[in-house]
Amino acid sequence: MSDGTALMRGTALRALVAFELRLQSRDFLAWLGFLVLFLLTIGYTASGTIMLVGDLGAVPRTAPWAIAHAMAGVTAFGQVITAMTAANTVLRDVAARTQGLILATPLSWRTYLVGRFLGTLAVLLVIYAAIPLGLSLGAWIATVTTNGASDPLALSSFIRPLVILVVPNVLVVTMAFFAAGALSGGFTVILLVGIGFIGCWQSGLQLVHAGHALGALLDPFGNAALTLATADWDTVARTTRAMPMTGLLLANRALWLALATLLGVGTLRWWRPRVAGGAPDVQRATTRRTVVALHALPALRGATSAQALVAELRFGWHWVTRERGFAALLILALLNAVANAWSASGDPTALVRALEFHSRLFAILIATIYAGELVWRDRDTRTDTLLRALPVPALVRLTGRAGGVALGLLALPILLVIVATLLPLAAGTGAPATLCAARWILGVSAPAFMGLLVVSIVVHRLVDHKTVAHLALISAWVIAIALGAEELARPWRVWGMCGS
Repeated sequence: MSDGTALMRGTALRALVAFELRLQSRDFLAWLGFLVLFLLTIGYTASGTIMLVGDLGAVPRTAPWAIAHAMAGVTAFGQVITAMTAANTVLRDVAARTQGLILATPLSWRTYLVGRFLGTLAVLLVIYAAIPLGLSLGAWIATVTTNGASDPLALSSFIRPLVILVVPNVLVVTMAFFAAGALSGGFTVILLVGIGFIGCWQSGLQLVHAGHALGALLDPFGNAALTLATADWDTVARTTRAMPMTGLLLANRALWLALATLLGVGTLRWWRPRVAGGAPDVQRATTRRTVVALHALPALRGATSAQALVAELRFGWHWVTRERGFAALLILALLNAVANAWSASGDPTALVRALEFHSRLFAILIATIYAGELVWRDRDTRTDTLLRALPVPALVRLTGRAGGVALGLLALPILLVIVATLLPLAAGTGAPATLCAARWILGVSAPAFMGLLVVSIVVHRLVDHKTVAHLALISAWVIAIALGAEELARPWRVWGMCGS
């Protein structure tokens, strides 16, 4: 009987993992996470466009020391992706009110919970596989574009950090977010856990830089422990030596894996199936119905093209600002920009350049992805035939929606201006760079951002194939990053500099 029960449990777990992989493979949020990590790591090794490691000096980007720091940093940076994926899995059945139906089968709730976690972990391991793939492809691009002058990336350079840093980081963070979502039943606690991880990460690094070894254990991602373990390495050692696997680095890994294990055991002990509350679900359903009504009502009442344009604009605005993928990209862009611009907060010109430079990749991703979603959304939801039957020209619908999406996407440049105002005050390094940031980010960078959106929409309309259009656009942006296309903006940069 016990053997039969174990066999049934194993079969159920495999089925749950396979189901999650199939389901997530159709979710653009999972592909978005893979794409973000892939482009970040390509940009890091292909050119100087993306900075993932500070204090490189003369150390090559493909050196084992630099690759280890980059891989640990990307997993820390990518926890927003982990949080969104974990929340999507652990909260889906409660939101859709299917948890009770699933648990009415012979599947035990413990097997259900473990299967959901393993499915989440499998999806995230696939997503984070983008890191070694991107690093390898970026190094190859750099070698080709420099005629062999750049150093190739050796396989051994990322195998050790992949096993010691990336995989444990994914496991720890996934367990924490999954447990937070399962036990709380809401996304707010997941968000608070993510903020706690960022606090521990930054505090650990600051303690290590101040000479306190405790910081090596406090950092959940291993960057602080790696920094301490290699503190006495010179340029030659950083270029040639493999990542160390002794001392506080291994202690850090063991500590956080042990904490994740205890959290998993505690979740199995304390979690019980819950019935979805009525109010949040009703509120979400009402909101969706309201948005649809706002979208369709003017056309049904014989509205003018101007009224339909406004309705479509409102629809586009509501749609993009309530998208979790947009929120994830926005948070990632701000985190990356702030982390890289903090040291430049005393120089307004350098601060604005750093903010714009380190958020550019995410602006490209947002414009490219949401242009495609804008063009293909009706066909994906099978409402295109219904909308074509309404007395509203297709051009009016597309223009209105594009305007609404553009308004939503303006959140990024506006937030960058706010960051340029607050960052010098928080760092205590000088006066806010509000005017300079407004001139450059809103006057030059944001219009270019909107131009990317328009170009992407045109490409999708001309190609008329979602996957091919996305691949074409993404390939173009990757090539532009690798070739240093930011120099194309040089004639306009002078206008945005402070003091000019």
